[in-house]
Amino acid sequence: MGIIAVPSLFYIEKDPSPHLLPPSHPVRVAMQQLREDYTGTNPGVFIMLEAKDTIFKISTLERIQRLTDAIENLKLLSPEDLADLSQMAEKLSTEAGEQFRKILPNEVEELDDMFWLEFAEIRESLEQNSLWLPEWDDLIRNIEVRAAPVVEVLSMSNTDDIVGTDDGLEISPILAEIPQTSAEMKSLRAQVLGNELFRNYLSSEDGRRTGIFVELATNEDDSENLYAIYQALERVFEDNPGEDVHYIAGFPIVAATLRTVIDQDTKRFFPFVALLAIFFLWLTFRRPSGVAVPMLVVGFSILFTLAIMVIFEVPLNSITSALPVFLISIGVADGIHMFSEYRDNRLEGQPREKAVSMMLEKLALPVTMTSLTTAVGFFSLTVSDIVPILTFGIFVAIGTLLAMVLSLVFIPALLMLLPEKESVAVGDTAINNSKISRVHQVNFMDHLFQKFLEGITAWVLSNARMILLGALVITGFSVYGLLQLKVESSLESYFKANAPFVVANKAMEKMSGSRTINIVITKNGEDEPWKNPENLKLVENFQNYLMQEQRVKRTFSLVDLIKRISYAFNENRAEFNRLPESVELLESEVTFDENGQTGKRIVKHEVHGRDLVAQYLVLYENSGGDVLSDVVDSEYRKLNLAVTISSSSTSEEEKLLQRIEDYAARQFPPDFSMISAGMVPINVATSTEVVSSQILSLSGSLLAVFLMLVLIFRSVYRGVLGMIPLAFTVLFNFGVMGFFGVHLDIGTALVSSIVIGIGVDYSIHYLSRMFSEIAQGTELLDAIAKTVKRSGKAITANAVTVGFGFLALSVSEFLPLVTLSWMIWLTLNISALATMILLPALAVTLPNVLKLKPAITEN
Repeated sequence: MGIIAVPSLFYIEKDPSPHLLPPSHPVRVAMQQLREDYTGTNPGVFIMLEAKDTIFKISTLERIQRLTDAIENLKLLSPEDLADLSQMAEKLSTEAGEQFRKILPNEVEELDDMFWLEFAEIRESLEQNSLWLPEWDDLIRNIEVRAAPVVEVLSMSNTDDIVGTDDGLEISPILAEIPQTSAEMKSLRAQVLGNELFRNYLSSEDGRRTGIFVELATNEDDSENLYAIYQALERVFEDNPGEDVHYIAGFPIVAATLRTVIDQDTKRFFPFVALLAIFFLWLTFRRPSGVAVPMLVVGFSILFTLAIMVIFEVPLNSITSALPVFLISIGVADGIHMFSEYRDNRLEGQPREKAVSMMLEKLALPVTMTSLTTAVGFFSLTVSDIVPILTFGIFVAIGTLLAMVLSLVFIPALLMLLPEKESVAVGDTAINNSKISRVHQVNFMDHLFQKFLEGITAWVLSNARMILLGALVITGFSVYGLLQLKVESSLESYFKANAPFVVANKAMEKMSGSRTINIVITKNGEDEPWKNPENLKLVENFQNYLMQEQRVKRTFSLVDLIKRISYAFNENRAEFNRLPESVELLESEVTFDENGQTGKRIVKHEVHGRDLVAQYLVLYENSGGDVLSDVVDSEYRKLNLAVTISSSSTSEEEKLLQRIEDYAARQFPPDFSMISAGMVPINVATSTEVVSSQILSLSGSLLAVFLMLVLIFRSVYRGVLGMIPLAFTVLFNFGVMGFFGVHLDIGTALVSSIVIGIGVDYSIHYLSRMFSEIAQGTELLDAIAKTVKRSGKAITANAVTVGFGFLALSVSEFLPLVTLSWMIWLTLNISALATMILLPALAVTLPNVLKLKPAITEN
């Protein structure tokens, strides 16, 4: 089976999409609808140039022109793309196929506009004759994106300005020519800084920063092309150097960064955690078989789990890239318990077959139940709408169950076949025992663990009530810490402060910010409502309110465009930089004849504001304006208000969105509706899902584990007893997070389910052994002593090995996994300590409630 599964490793896909929510989530649907309704809303890259003094100088303006031209002509095509097209052509034997082969160029650079025009005709012919294969759709779409990855570039060198002329409006690039004199440069500066449409967009208010905005043809999930675009943009800056510092930000850059992180983590995690696990297994057992048995189990469980992911076409994402770490750390646990039990049986003089049989007799049920409870703990994560958490929960649960099957079947077979240094012949028992003792010697770590555990147990038994009181005090402090816990799912917080896009986002706050809220406002019951000045004034008041927010850097809507057209049309007079009134009283000069003489006079007449707005918009479009489709739909029913903010805190963004909703409820009439789309609502929705999924998964897993404990021990009281160390550890975990300011995010949301899934194993192993001893007639204190001697060592070794295994995550560049590593290490060790301390303390304090009297046996 292993040989069959190995080739699947070469087909593992990676999904570095920063989107944590599925495409069906309402905020993702809103984003998709936004892109269908408006231009300029595709994924975009934000570039900022920062000068030491001013951007209004010849060298910087020339560089902006060069950069704009280079980015507009960006291509990602490679010889592999041409090879893919050639393979398509080879599959066609028709006349259309022959035509396809004729137009195929020899060089990838020749895949130009003419080629795509001719190809479109050939494709149409193939589709009409049912010769077009569905799998070619994605292939051609990908090549088309790589041929023209950039939809539009907006910079100072190509952005249009709206100015008034004697003939009406003139719409032309603001930087048609580079100013050569100081007077011309001063005029350009005044033109840019004086235009509200350009403020914190093309230029910062101090004139030191300018933006270049790149709209992409690809989507955020196309990580391969996004990464290629990021690399191509960096090459553009290398080819066009300058003294101004550049920053590249935007959601696509996050996807590119995440792809790099996943690649690095995938290479680092497995060898690092494997070495850690091998080291601690050797430290614990000091035998090759003590290392080989658990590691072979986890090796096969990882292999089979990854093969299942390939079969079901599930890619590795930001969280599942750590799957090997979790499966090694979890899968090695059963191996530790089973090998420890087997070794203890051999130390007591049992022959190999009997030692294996006794091991299965004692541990088959605990291993099965601990694996099931661990799987339940992880499977509870499937209630989450956050895709990486959901897939992580499913496949860790699958890996855990595979490890269980291998532990129960593969480990016994392996123990029967692995060679031992000394052979034990059947015969004299004393000789056998002597040889066995030389094969399985009690090492230094055994003595260390045993002395440590005996010392703790003796202290617990003599101070049980004080210990339980202390646990209650710690629980109280943990509850207080829990109340201080904050939720944060900001993408910036997932990476180190020196990550390029984090640095860029921070720099962007000085000008435009790097996050956008698109507020789509719909007016019902009116034809073309967004030509009505009264409706537009409601939006203008809304924008004025938003600009009072500290984090809002810029707002832009149809309102701003109409105000600018009005200003330009009326001879650039400041008093006309406004929306038309419902009824405008306009003055016009008319010529008349009176008594044979020609004269002129001013005539006043009323014009409806709606008609004036319509005239402005027609004039704008006839003059070459092309921004209308960015801000309003074709029926003038839905208006797009873009709000750019500077924020790195999801909690701040959530409060801002709430204030926006409150304002809309107060100030907009009932026939208006509003939907917020964009990355800010997606971030906030992700944060909400982290909390809701945490509550659901935590409560669900606790309930499921409690019912399983009741079923295992056939007692509600004993089930509650098994849950106490678990509940204590979960509360302690949240308390530590609250006290130390560790946010609840995509990584730390996993900790509780992991602790429940793994930590309950300690309770099951401890209590199973203790109840088994009592059932055989052993007194309570002696039963506890035997439990500590046999299960206690395995529990301690398990916590140390598994805990240190999770520290392998600390080498990740993805900060949620780094935080997850030390938190799991801490909580697993706390869980083991809670098991070894609280369970005996409760047992000697409440023996009658728990029915812990030894069974009466006949002599």
